Amino acid sequence: MAPAEAVGKFKEAVSLLEAARPGSERDGLMALAYLRLAQLHKRLGNHSEAERVFMLGYSYARTSREERVRRFAEKLREELEGKGMENES
Repeated sequence: MAPAEAVGKFKEAVSLLEAARPGSERDGLMALAYLRLAQLHKRLGNHSEAERVFMLGYSYARTSREERVRRFAEKLREELEGKGMENES
């Protein structure tokens, strides 16, 4: 699947998850969707959108209480900061 097509699929997933009852499992899934979106936007050169959706994903990861999701968010944060995401927008 092409990155641009995957962006649409992840946005659709986020929309479906927003309709679900809030909880740690839903928040963990939303975090993963947003964090993957950030990776895709970064790959596509959409740096400001990558930063925006990363912050949403990072926030959901912190509130999810899902340890693996939180570790993934921290790892991605380090990768994105190391590549200067905030300076490329």
